[in-house]
Amino acid sequence: MKNLTQVEFCGNFGDPLMHPQLDSIIKFFYKQKIRISTNASLRSEQWWAALGQNKNITVTFCIDGIGDTHELYRRSTSYKKIIKNAQAFIEAGGKAKWQFIVFKHNEHQIDEAKTIAKKMGFEDIDFTYSDRFDKDHKFPVYENNEYLYDLEKSTKQITLGDFMGSARGDKFWKKLYQNRSREHISCVWSELNQIYIHSDAMVYPCCMIATVQAGRNIEKLLFQKIVKNVQEIDLSKNEFVQILESDAFQTSIPNSLKGNPYSHPVCIEWCNKKTGKFSNSFLNSVNT
Repeated sequence: MKNLTQVEFCGNFGDPLMHPQLDSIIKFFYKQKIRISTNASLRSEQWWAALGQNKNITVTFCIDGIGDTHELYRRSTSYKKIIKNAQAFIEAGGKAKWQFIVFKHNEHQIDEAKTIAKKMGFEDIDFTYSDRFDKDHKFPVYENNEYLYDLEKSTKQITLGDFMGSARGDKFWKKLYQNRSREHISCVWSELNQIYIHSDAMVYPCCMIATVQAGRNIEKLLFQKIVKNVQEIDLSKNEFVQILESDAFQTSIPNSLKGNPYSHPVCIEWCNKKTGKFSNSFLNSVNT
């Protein structure tokens, strides 16, 4: 652990603040820079003020709109409570950033969010887009299996599907698979010397590939085909160094990035050099 320079707590399927031992874990990494990404609707203002006294911690507050607008995407959270928690953290000396996911329903609040962020003392506010709209420009919201409404992509957003010229639905995936042979995949996290440890102790190359557990069944089956012995990457059964030196990390996963038939769709989606979400061509199209 002494070789780590930064540790980030960001839940793929939950929120770091849900962990009952978070305070102890933070103290363990007192020599590292710590980043926490959270919806911030949990814990008391007193807890947040105490957290703000840690000079090695930066918190990204995920606030996707102003007032009730925020809660259309961040279900079962409280905008008012989040703002109070953020204020307590900042006033105690905490370094805070604001992440704002732009949808059609909140894009009119961008300027207002910038004003609030500056007034409250956020170091930065970052506007980004959701990748939920790659296959369809609407995303349905349910509660207790009952349909409530659709989230819609921002009018300013260019999705990966738009960029590839693919139709909606299953045709998006067909187009994505066709792109796998265009260029080898460049593993962004590997180049940054970063790695992802899941809450169930599985070690993955990145947080994107870790989403296979909640993805389509074909994604799970294909990952199991690439990493034939998934127990090799289980931190509850192996030392961390053993995992990095395993066949999975040394051979199987690297080989899967070379454009062969077993390239994982998540890797193609994100890190294909020509059409992936991290590719310069796609990022430039979004920036323009």
